[in-house]
Amino acid sequence: MSSRFDQRPLPLYGVESTNRIKVSKLMTLLDNHPYKENIAKAFKTEEILDEYISIDYIDVVHNKIVSILSDFKRFGIKAYIKDVSLIEHGLPVDGISGVPIKFVFENYEYNSDKLNDLEAFAIHDAKNSFLGQYDMTKYANRLYKDHFYDLARHNIEHFKNLAAASPAEDKLRSYRLVEHQREVFVRGITSVNQYNEYGIDFAFVVGMLVFHSIMKENQGDAYGISSVALSASKLELIIADKYLKDAKGFGKVSSSTIISTNDLGSASLKFLNIVKVGIKDSKGFYIYPDPKKDYKNDLMVTHSTKVDNALVLIKGAKGIIRSSDEFIEELEKVKMISKPEELRSRIVFKLENKNSPFKTITSVKDLFSTVIANNIENFAKLLDMCRKAEELDIEYDLKDKLRYIISDIILNKK
Repeated sequence: MSSRFDQRPLPLYGVESTNRIKVSKLMTLLDNHPYKENIAKAFKTEEILDEYISIDYIDVVHNKIVSILSDFKRFGIKAYIKDVSLIEHGLPVDGISGVPIKFVFENYEYNSDKLNDLEAFAIHDAKNSFLGQYDMTKYANRLYKDHFYDLARHNIEHFKNLAAASPAEDKLRSYRLVEHQREVFVRGITSVNQYNEYGIDFAFVVGMLVFHSIMKENQGDAYGISSVALSASKLELIIADKYLKDAKGFGKVSSSTIISTNDLGSASLKFLNIVKVGIKDSKGFYIYPDPKKDYKNDLMVTHSTKVDNALVLIKGAKGIIRSSDEFIEELEKVKMISKPEELRSRIVFKLENKNSPFKTITSVKDLFSTVIANNIENFAKLLDMCRKAEELDIEYDLKDKLRYIISDIILNKK
């Protein structure tokens, strides 16, 4: 995976911020977005264009998204099976491991124009998605690995010829592309009519409008962005309530909401209520709820959901955002029944498991290496280990997995 497409944390603490943004400026993120009018109608933004949304670091995140949209030009094309090939590229491409594989579009459609001769490098899962339509993903990847490129091309040409000879087999598919530093990449392949891309710009704008609505309806509510990681295709934003609640042994905690989008997976846009444990003189750490619990704490919008239906669901996320009381009650029970050393040892076991991505990452394992007394008074020491884990400078996907491991063990002792 090319590092230029990786999801990366955005530094916030200590960064100069006005902590607010005008609705009219926020909406400019959608100037070229196909769903701008739908969002404007759903949130009645014409009536509030001069209002300010006050959330800590909102302007910093806005400016970063503007920069990403400027550097990574996203666009889509359509092409029939008979017009698409895969070939190897003889020269290395910055950040792409192994021999780069290129899509070759002999003919394609762009904004209703019929064009030809476009080449684009495969990134993310685009190559496997393309090969999967022929049920030859494992086979072709083995050919690429063993440098049998001619044989791989021969197989693909066989299926192209079948499609050319049978219009019923020659399906039209949508290819999601991105241009960066004068190079074009295929980042995904989807159906033509059943895919709606709710990207980082869409997710950020609707998320901020939902919080603005909450603060207008509940005078005194105040929020700040406490964590953000993003790329051209992914966004994860954690927004924390600035007013803390008491969770007994966990100390002061704040209700927090993750707003995430991933145009590479099946679930596009998600709101999830979590808890931020705020240890004194630190940024704290996050505990994710057990998905098997009865209370409703998340909202998921799939790529197949039509935009107007998606916006109705998103406006209903207010209930998710303000749903932390039951989760905090669960945390209070954990403090009363848990033995901190038992939990620490279970975290270590998970980290050192042979299938764990952390087994070779010393900085993570070292944090939990110190044995602590198995009595309730030492629960704070375990919480401090978790806080230090949150502050580690590791790949964001790994940090997210670590949050889930810690949360699962603290809540379920598994």
